[in-house]
Amino acid sequence: MLAAAHLGYDPRTVPIGGGAQVAIHLLRHWAESAPFSLTVLGSGPMPPALAQGRVRYQHIPWHLPGWSGALTELGVRGYASFSRQFERGVTEFLRRRACEVDPTGVCVVHNDICEAGDFRAIAGFGYRQVAIFHVDVVDYAANIYLGGKVSAPALARLWRGVARLRARRLFPDVVRLILEKQEACARFCQLLVVPSEQMAQVLLSSYPWLSPGRVLVVPWGAIVDREVPGVEEEKEGIKEEYRLDADTPVLISLSRISPEKGQDLFLKALCLWERRRGERLVAFICGAPAFIHGKSYLRRLLRLARRLRRVEVHFPGYVSGARKAAFLELSDLYVFPSRHESYGLTLVEALAAGLPVLTTDHRSARDLVRPQFGLVVRKTPEDLYRGLVELLKGRERLPAMGAQARAFARDLSFRKAAERLTQAIAGSYNDREG
Repeated sequence: MLAAAHLGYDPRTVPIGGGAQVAIHLLRHWAESAPFSLTVLGSGPMPPALAQGRVRYQHIPWHLPGWSGALTELGVRGYASFSRQFERGVTEFLRRRACEVDPTGVCVVHNDICEAGDFRAIAGFGYRQVAIFHVDVVDYAANIYLGGKVSAPALARLWRGVARLRARRLFPDVVRLILEKQEACARFCQLLVVPSEQMAQVLLSSYPWLSPGRVLVVPWGAIVDREVPGVEEEKEGIKEEYRLDADTPVLISLSRISPEKGQDLFLKALCLWERRRGERLVAFICGAPAFIHGKSYLRRLLRLARRLRRVEVHFPGYVSGARKAAFLELSDLYVFPSRHESYGLTLVEALAAGLPVLTTDHRSARDLVRPQFGLVVRKTPEDLYRGLVELLKGRERLPAMGAQARAFARDLSFRKAAERLTQAIAGSYNDREG
């Protein structure tokens, strides 16, 4: 069973995020290789196209009174309600299913933590459970909401103290979704899957009962679109639309518009560039506002961009397929300014497209970026500015750096990652302790 809340939507038009992309490609791999019988639980109304006829799809319905927008546009309370509805739907489906089949022969793979079933209840039904961490939500809360003043392990310890005082229900549900849900995941799942060694160490420090053997590091590698037609036509259209010329460096950032993605740091670095150097640049910030705080954050980015004159900043919105490939091919440098990142799927995608990269120091940055094709800097506008100066002062070197990036990315195989996870799921039945 693959429980993935963000499946059931068209990824070509809905900015469902990196976690859903991993689930889609895992589903594609499992549908093709058929290592086991597969049922997918998702919140969207349409079965993933590649799953039709090869895996079963179970729609888990959700509804918010008066809401007619997209899942990705929900605010904090709305998204918490959605997560709880999906939790209840998945748990009830698995409860009923346990009456029809032997649950000890079924593994439930949860694609994310807050958007998952009730870990305790599902364990009680007799299922084995694997949780894929696309985000350590406690680490995220500690760094983004609490500004790094409290570490994730300290926050987890504080929550256990709250539990001992029987005071958990005094906290808003969104807090419990973060702290209580992740602790239950660590207690009742046989295997926790993370994309970086740093994430593994944070989890092991946060939950002392975890053994290293229960945490599997699986870097996802390059998730890229298969050959898509129309890239050259898209390139010509983009060059005409934005009046690009060969003399002006083109920078690109590609992710959802959200505070943790740090696009404001990028724009502030460009303000420093304009003030100190005054040289023309073109920057594309691709992506749509998605999930919590996205729309208000976009308004903030637009205000920052309006300060610039010599630096052109464009917001093309959500791009996919041939248009995304065209933007990558037309760019000289990929900028990844995230405040908090578990892995960096779009960063690896840029490497695979042959782009050198400038990235902030996130959980996987030093695993993915080498001096031969990129720089890792601190999460400040000043450091991003210095990185831009360092990389663009020898612009003629960028194509050669991009070639090294592409060569490096060839070894980052999603298929290998999927096979490793498949083997771990199968192997979990041989060791009842995980």
